[in-house]
Amino acid sequence: MPRRRLHSLGRIAIAFALGLSAATTLAGVGVYLALLDAIDHQVDLRLQGEARELLEGNADLPEIARRITRESSERESADIGFLLRDSAGRVIAGNIAPAHPLPIGVSTLRHDAAIPGLSRGRAWVKRLPGGETLALVAESEPVDQHDHRRVRILAMGFGAVVALLLIGTFALIRAIRINIAAIGSTAEAIIDGDLRARVPVNRPGSAFGGLAVTFNRMLDRIGDLMTGMRGISNDIAHDLRTPLARLHGRLAALAVAPEAAPVREELADAVAESEEILAIFAAILRITEIEGGERRAGFERVDLAALAGEVGEGLELVATESGRDFTFLSPDMVVPVEGDPRLLTQLVVNLIENAVTHTPAGSTVRLAVRREAGAALLSIEDDGPGIPAADRDRALRRFGRLDASRHTRGHGLGLPLAVAIARLHHGTLTLEDARPGLRVTLRLALAA
Repeated sequence: MPRRRLHSLGRIAIAFALGLSAATTLAGVGVYLALLDAIDHQVDLRLQGEARELLEGNADLPEIARRITRESSERESADIGFLLRDSAGRVIAGNIAPAHPLPIGVSTLRHDAAIPGLSRGRAWVKRLPGGETLALVAESEPVDQHDHRRVRILAMGFGAVVALLLIGTFALIRAIRINIAAIGSTAEAIIDGDLRARVPVNRPGSAFGGLAVTFNRMLDRIGDLMTGMRGISNDIAHDLRTPLARLHGRLAALAVAPEAAPVREELADAVAESEEILAIFAAILRITEIEGGERRAGFERVDLAALAGEVGEGLELVATESGRDFTFLSPDMVVPVEGDPRLLTQLVVNLIENAVTHTPAGSTVRLAVRREAGAALLSIEDDGPGIPAADRDRALRRFGRLDASRHTRGHGLGLPLAVAIARLHHGTLTLEDARPGLRVTLRLALAA
């Protein structure tokens, strides 16, 4: 049977509180029993001492009876009960009459003994050589209801200890929760693209403060590495785009020159290739810019349904001229989101162009926007060949072109650019099986 583990601070706190309460309760019971035992032992010693005085000198029964009468009247032993019976059980002398016979030896008496003034006591009983029995009884509670009061005092004392420990435990759990929440919110901000987010440090010298300082130093190091890598890629893209643009311009000018007629077709292909290379560099720079998160400062309220309708209307002719049917399903309501309208427009354009490019003529491309469970959903669906489930993650990565699409023009950055835009808007982009075809779904939170 697998062992259950504690996976949350709440369960750990509850388990610790229960264990602490059980341990304290056991300790309280132990102290109470030890206290009772100590009191009983002292009472037993007193009864044995009184019995030795009664039996001192091998006294006969009349002498023992006289001693009992004398001891009963003395102040120091007035709280002790005496009882002397003959072998037939008849009372010879004494000042108590128990409701039931007392066992030989030492025992504890309670209310059922029916001895006036005794709520809890101890009895010492010995059988004498002639068959007679001598019994001595003493109260083990100096005050009425002392046992209940003792229990109440112990309960209050140990209860206060438990309360203090529980308060300390839950204060520690709360401090841990607060610090974990601070680390979690910082991590979420970094996931959203804010690489400048850091864990707040209140007391650097404390355990949690030291952890926050170390965590922030790690984030600083990661930020430096990311900035360096981004700077290198940006520098390469910028530095290469300028000579490539000049090369593209020269090839385009050369392609229309009269003397280039014999190689005009090859020059046209070279011009197209250079355009593709420039598009790749532009897409890389665009993705890098979006992943930086700076564009989030310009967010505004956008009606996703109206935006998708405008893009669909603009690309409908492109789709139909390429031999595909295009339909748009618009809800009869506003679907508000917070975002950058230009980036969202680019996302929808990329997804529609991707569907048109990778489906055969005669396919149908469907654009739809709807609300679902407090979220805005935009989906672009086709009935083409689709993407196998095992290849969908690769299709969302940069340059993640699949073997089936390598004969078509493209650079494998359309879907990654859409993913970057979705992530910037705190949304998700998923690829699903449309049976047949592919369904690309963008999920964004509805604006308040």
